Amino acid sequence: MSGLLRLVLAAVFVAPVAWAQPPSDSEFALKVDAVVAKVLAEPGAAGLSIAVARADKVILAKGYGMADLELSVPVSTDSIFRIGSVTKQFTSAAVMRLVEEGKVSLDAPVQTYVPDFPVKEWPVTVRHLLTHTSGIWSYTDDTKFMTRDSSLELTPAELIATFADRPLEFEPGTKFNYSNSAYYLLGAVVEGASGKPYARYVQEELFGRLGLAHTRYESNADIIPGRAQGYTLKDGKLANDKAIGADVPGAAGSLLSTATDLVRWEIALSAGMAVNPESYAQMTTGAVLANGEETHYGFGLAIKDWEGRRRISHGGGIFGFTSMLLTLPDDGLTVAVLSNSDAIGPGKLADTVARLALGLAVFEPKDLALSPTDIARFSGEFAFEGIPLEIRLFERDGKIWAQATGQGENRLLYQGEGEFRASFDAQVKFVFEPDSADSFVLHQGGGTVPAKRKK
Repeated sequence: MSGLLRLVLAAVFVAPVAWAQPPSDSEFALKVDAVVAKVLAEPGAAGLSIAVARADKVILAKGYGMADLELSVPVSTDSIFRIGSVTKQFTSAAVMRLVEEGKVSLDAPVQTYVPDFPVKEWPVTVRHLLTHTSGIWSYTDDTKFMTRDSSLELTPAELIATFADRPLEFEPGTKFNYSNSAYYLLGAVVEGASGKPYARYVQEELFGRLGLAHTRYESNADIIPGRAQGYTLKDGKLANDKAIGADVPGAAGSLLSTATDLVRWEIALSAGMAVNPESYAQMTTGAVLANGEETHYGFGLAIKDWEGRRRISHGGGIFGFTSMLLTLPDDGLTVAVLSNSDAIGPGKLADTVARLALGLAVFEPKDLALSPTDIARFSGEFAFEGIPLEIRLFERDGKIWAQATGQGENRLLYQGEGEFRASFDAQVKFVFEPDSADSFVLHQGGGTVPAKRKK
């Protein structure tokens, strides 16, 4: 599941690579406290849960802010958050365990395990689902469904029916296109191959076996101790998040966890305790398209270069919550950041925490004043090219805010010369043409997407 462009594309601030002396654990904790205090002062902030590990030792696990504003409950280390698309690596690991047992073949058609799924014009394999190269349309791209029907308690069969009959968007293996439908189907693959519902399988084979006591599948009926309330920003004020059916995200995003459990999960996953080392190597190797292009996405994990280091990560955004789990294997560093407000993106904060842990300089964006002329010039409605998403830039209290279709409001920080940085992640930037405000380019995740003003 996704929040404001967080899974569409997190722009890259290229700082000089430096191998610095890491701070002591106590110095590091004080630096994190100071950074978090600034984040919690931002509009839309509610609570944060952060955990950090060096090698196999958790060196920081702390809750900040409020888990429930109405009841004045603070975030603790045991507060449970929705983790959205961070779920996908758990789903991938479940599939790989079944591969290891000989119950799933990565190159078998999806119908081998989900017989009722319609045969398409080209074969769609389990590998295509794992790598987002299936061509299956993502049901979360349906704005009407996400704004109107996502609160329904749909069964897996009913949810799959929302996209099952759509034609493929491209021949599998020829393009990368992030698809929540593909990962929802992987939940059905797990069920078909194991004979157990997805939620039961991951509970028994992953959470229970690895001692992840605060990780589980979502439920709107169960009493879940420590569950945080989710929030969004509406008309400049915090509001309760929208309702969502427990099975609507499914294997693409229905898990709950804590930051500490996520760090322990990553330690276990990379150490060969969740899947064997060969399976983990496949999960962390970018898929290669038919034209030879690497996607930098393996099985439920993104693999990129960051500050001259290999970075394995995945973020998540779901109603009321955002999440980021990253590991820097060369440094033995793992960082988990969870927010119970979808107006606060964890990407910037997770990167900042990683930089602090490594002793690297932290980029501080400007927040320059805007003249009334500038505000009028940059405000308006824009459509992105190549992706089904529009975004509105508007003024509030002398600042520019952004709101993408069906998503929360986020303030933009003006850097001057037509450049804005996103408050939720200063690595995300909007750059307008020098002599015109009729178009801008979004820089995020190492890629760029142009947008033009709607007429």
